[in-house]
Amino acid sequence: MAHSSTTKSTVTSNITTLDLLRHGKLDTPGIFCAEASTPVSAEGMQDLINTTKDGSWDIIISSPQQRCVVFAQKLSKDKNCPLVIDDRFKEMNFGDWVGKKSDELWQQYPEQYQQLWQTPDDFVAINGESMQQFAERIHSGLQDILSSYQNQSILVITHGGVIRQVLSKALDLDTLAMLKFSIHYAQLNRLFCYEDGNFSLEFLGRKN
Repeated sequence: MAHSSTTKSTVTSNITTLDLLRHGKLDTPGIFCAEASTPVSAEGMQDLINTTKDGSWDIIISSPQQRCVVFAQKLSKDKNCPLVIDDRFKEMNFGDWVGKKSDELWQQYPEQYQQLWQTPDDFVAINGESMQQFAERIHSGLQDILSSYQNQSILVITHGGVIRQVLSKALDLDTLAMLKFSIHYAQLNRLFCYEDGNFSLEFLGRKN
């Protein structure tokens, strides 16, 4: 639930800071959802380094997919910060759509592709997850890390779809509204999480 007060500019001891970082740019332009083993490009890795160079966290949580975990391991070592790899922060399993280009999907699956963007709550990926299953696992992961690392600073290195789901939950937005967020590569998004279970949004899309 979104906090009713104005956004806080400073962090106090009873607030958990949740930073959400999307992985860097890939070498697969036009791909709707990359394979799990797809790495970040050299440019994408440098962007991540630049974004996080001045940051400090108590714990790093990462998706196990290569485009997230490789940088997470580097950052954990560089910052001397513990790292937890959590399967629940993987991108949505798009099944048969993984590795395909967006225009290819539009041609082959016009009804399902349109449904994803117009009535996303009803979307079920072919041989993959439903939107409801995806949301439930993200919310489970979110609840656990906020409970385990209360009043600490948490960095989650993950995917655009995951970040949208977290923002949707925190800000009381429906699934269609969350799709309107532009979640850019290698940019930070920060939420403050309060003891009463409410949230406030500090910023979106910061590079450093």
